[in-house]
Order: sequence, then structure tokens, then C-alpha cells
Amino acid sequence: MAYQVLDLRPDPAMLNPQFDGYKLRLVDEQRGAVWSHPLANLSFVEPQQIASNALLAYEEVYSRIHYNHLFVGPRNNTFIYIDSERRVCLAEIQREDDAPRITNIFDIPTCPSTYALPGYYGAYAISETMILVFDGAASVYVLQRADTEGSDSVDEQWVASGMFEIGMGSVAAGPVADNERQTMYYILGAQLTKVEKNVVIQIQVCYRLNKETGDVSKDSAKPNQPHSSLVQQRLPPVFCIEALQVTIPQFSAELPGGVDYSAHGSGILGLNATTVHTLHSHAIPVYCEFISNNQYVLGVRGGIVLDDTELVDQASDKAIPPNMNSNPYYWTQTATDVTVCIELPVAVEANQIFCEQTRSSLSLQFTNSAECENYTYNRKQYCNYIVAGESVWTLENGRLLTLYLQKEHEGMRWTSVFADDDGVLETMDPNEFAAIRERLEKYTSSDLEVETPSAPLMQPYIDQDSGGDPEQLDAEDPVVFSVRSWSTGQADASSVAGAPDWLCPAFPQAPQHQPAHMQQPPPVCLKFDVDGVVFGFEASEGSLPMHANVSARHTGTFSALSYIQAGKREKRFAFIASDMTVCVLAETQRRVYIYHQVKHANASSAAQNLVDLGDSGGDAELVGMQLVGETLVVLRKHSLCFIDLSLC
Repeated sequence: MAYQVLDLRPDPAMLNPQFDGYKLRLVDEQRGAVWSHPLANLSFVEPQQIASNALLAYEEVYSRIHYNHLFVGPRNNTFIYIDSERRVCLAEIQREDDAPRITNIFDIPTCPSTYALPGYYGAYAISETMILVFDGAASVYVLQRADTEGSDSVDEQWVASGMFEIGMGSVAAGPVADNERQTMYYILGAQLTKVEKNVVIQIQVCYRLNKETGDVSKDSAKPNQPHSSLVQQRLPPVFCIEALQVTIPQFSAELPGGVDYSAHGSGILGLNATTVHTLHSHAIPVYCEFISNNQYVLGVRGGIVLDDTELVDQASDKAIPPNMNSNPYYWTQTATDVTVCIELPVAVEANQIFCEQTRSSLSLQFTNSAECENYTYNRKQYCNYIVAGESVWTLENGRLLTLYLQKEHEGMRWTSVFADDDGVLETMDPNEFAAIRERLEKYTSSDLEVETPSAPLMQPYIDQDSGGDPEQLDAEDPVVFSVRSWSTGQADASSVAGAPDWLCPAFPQAPQHQPAHMQQPPPVCLKFDVDGVVFGFEASEGSLPMHANVSARHTGTFSALSYIQAGKREKRFAFIASDMTVCVLAETQRRVYIYHQVKHANASSAAQNLVDLGDSGGDAELVGMQLVGETLVVLRKHSLCFIDLSLC
């Protein structure tokens, strides 16, 4: 199966340059658009705390701040939260009654000792009859509905039919001191599927690997570091992304059928979690969704660190993704100009170059240089108009030809350099251009070959001196999306440098009835200039069994969303609806912003709602949010708030 590129370039036809902004539309609370429900006195939500001396990487602190404590339920009108008494509460919205129906379906057992730091509880509905419950440490409980005959019964019962551990698990010998607990586990995603004749749970977990600071020589130290023979260098955090598979015993023939409880008695059956593969990154993934039982899409800032899962046998039918040198040029843009860099195969003199630029085209020729024949253009039409009199070119080291193009229409983003798109994606990272110049500085004659980087494009450079300091971390490292094999972890497809960066995910949806096979994962919203562009991942039958051809398609746009979100300094949550009707931003306390989709493609404005949930008895902090049908559910520590989007 040939390696694919996930093309995340926006469709210009789906961008709206006529958009002026959002207009505030009041929410009519008299019609019942907003209401709240207090939680029981002993059922308030209080996220687990960790010791003040716990050492966390910046990514882990960020993940805890933005952790969503409200979880999607097993059915369309349900959601789940876990209260301070470790009770798993399944709630169902009943629109005829303002009070939701809340059922306590499980009490999470107390773990007396574990190697892990106490993370946050989690609940993950993987079918209409099965929920995974994470205790925040190392144990995952498999809850299965026992009364499947009466799916709408008020007295529905859920049974813990099994339990498995992730990471190092719990410690039987006794308590572990707080300063010895250094690992925190995160569940990225899970699904229930069928592998051969077995019903299995596929689950992705993530945790930080503990690495000591390393000694580096004085010569490799930074200029502002102490002058000593050896200095301490903090390494950036390394996260392990682990794929686990758990077989459910005594399954019924139909998925997602049940387990034979008679064999289990009243205890909880211990299940074995088998590691399928592991990957490594320098950040916690922001996106992890299954396409089938043998493929998933992973989105992680900076991409996956090159390790043995990325090495491909030369004899295999999987082609290694091309290096940047396979492209005829690199390019980037600002609001006012476009910069195009052409790395020539041999050194030339400036008088060998004929370069003519008009308002709409480029002509480029080389004399007495047959090696540069593939880099010539004859009245090649640009994607948009330029100011020819203010556009220039330069030649550096005889090898780097740079075109500086002044845009005629400032603020208009180009989707490609030329009108007939040649597939060269924009390289937004200026470090790429700095690396090109640095690489060419060593060449002084034309008989030297260009050095080809050994790492593929999907492996961006990661600063080894950042040390996890949020001020030093390159927050602009783009999120790299890759389609990966469940059995090996190898990438079948990947996005490339210059793709739009991460903005926010879509609200998760209740699990489907059928088993996972060529399913559509939730869309993502990415930054493109001031807009938020929505991409969906689509799968089609591939040439190999169990491997789909996955493509990314621009399916919608929230105009000016990137600009708006950048101004929300107190933002805690941001989601789009999967049907792209609304985008919701929630601050840390009280306020929820709802941005509606435009009514038609070229509309100059769209509606915006601002809902202030108030501060009832100090209950102002927003700790969770889910979209349940047309109702937005907001979780506070002592209450649930509901917003009917159909009335907004």
C-alpha cells in the first residue's frame, strides 16, 4: 500500500471573504432556553487533586486545566459525570421535565496504592451496552448493561463485568510515597470491535516517560549557560502512546452483545491488557479516533518522534514519504507578500538567470545550466495578482533562488503559488527556510551534492533544549495528523508541514449500533488565517485487506473563528458540532459563547449568543461540557446547566 499524504489545504470556494463578523442575538430565557438543575448535596463534582510537589510537564498541566469532566453517554440523549464520592452517574435528558433522570450505575473502588499520580476520572461509552470507567490511576472497569431487554427502563442496571490495568498497575506491597509517583495516565480513545471470532476492546493510552536531565559538554551548551566542563541540560518530555487490546470472554454472537455473567459470580473478573504497539511523541495527542478495527487517526503537536515504528523495510510495498527536496520549491506567505525559495541542484551565477515577473505570471530561464532545466517556467500563471514593480528575486550561495512577491490584494491568502495547483503545500514554519540557508552555507563550489535530510517530512525538528518550559516550548509546532495501522503503529498517511494548525475538536457522539468498520471519525476544526476550517476524514476501500484509503476533505468553515478564539484568554473549552451548525467556547467561569453557522455561503454576518450562567452560591466554575442532541449541557461543581440551542 503506497504512502499517502493527507491534504489539509482549504477549498477557496468554501472561504467567505465577505464576512464582517458575528452579531449578538439575545437568548430568550422566558421561553425556557436556559435552565439548571442542582446536584445532590453529596453528589458534587470535585476533580482529584495532586500533591503540590508533583512534577508535571507543561503539556500535563495544560491537559488538566482543559480536561472535560462531562462525558458522552451510551445513547443519544444521555451523558455521564463522576462525582466527588467516586460515583458514576448516568443522566438522561427529559425535555418534558427540567430535571434530568440521574442513575448511579457504579461506585469506583478506592485504590489503596499505585505508582501513578492521581489523574482525573473518565467514562467512555463504547457501545449502547458497554462503558469503560477509568479510576484516574491505573485501573479501567468494564461496565455492561444487564437489562438490555428494556433499553428505556428507569431501573436500568449496569454490572462491572471485568477490570484491567494499564501501565504498571497497582502496588500490592503497600503505599507509595507522593514523591515516588511520577507517572500520570491518560486515555485517548477506545472502541469495541470484533477481531476474528473474539470481541475485543481496543484502547489508546498515553503517559509521560521519566527521563533524567543529561550532562552535556561545555562546547554544546548555550551561550548564556554557566561555563563549566559539564552543564545540566533538561530534555523535553517524552510521552509514550500505547495501543492496548483486551479480549472480552464468553461473548455473544452479535456485537455489541453481552458477557455471560454466570461465570463471573459477584466479583469483578480480571482481564488481560496486551500491548499491540507503542509510539513516542513530545506532546499529548489532541486527536485519536478509530476508522476501523485496524486503523486510526492520530493528531499530535510536532508529530511522532522517529523510532523503530517509523522505519520501513526497503523491500516492502510501503513507500517512505518524500523529503522536502522532492518539491521544486518551498513557499510561505504573510498578509502582504509571498516568498518562494527554489533550491537549485548546482551553483549558478546571477547573470545566468533570466527572471521576468508580470502582474499575473512568472518566466524563469537558466543559461548554460542543463541541470536547472526542471526549474524553468514560461509565463506560468500565479494563483493571484502581484505588484510586479515591487517584486524582486535574490540568489544566495549560488544555490538558493528566492522570489519575493508583493500581493496586489493584501489580506487575501493564496492556497497555492500557481493557478494550476502543482500540489506543493505551504511551509509556514520560518525555521524551514533558516535550515535551508544554513545547509547551503557550507557549499562553495558547484561540484558538491546537496545533502538530503534522513528524516521524512512528517518528523519536524524538535528543540532538545526546551526542557518542558512553557516559555521555551515551541507552541507553534503544528499538529501532525497521521493514519496508522493498529497492528504495527506504522503510518499509512500523514499531513505535512504548512497544513492549517489545530483549533478545536468536535463534540463526541454516542456510539453507533454497528461494529466499527470503515466508520467516519469526528471532524476537526483547524486554523486558516482568521478562519476556522473544518476537515473530515473519509475512508474508502483500500488495496490491502483491513487497510482503508483515508483522505481529508474541507467540509465547512466558521468564518473569523481563529481570530475570535485567540482573543478569549479565559477559554477553557472549545468544540464544534459535528454537523457544523454551531461552535461553542466556554470560559473558566460563567460565560458560554455560541457562534452559529452563516445562513448562506456569502453572508456577511452570522448570529452569536452569550449565555451568562451566573454565580449561584459561588458555583461559577465550568468543569465540563457536552452537546446532547440540541441541548448543550454544562457541568459546574454543584449543578448542571442546560441550553436549548434550538431556542438560541
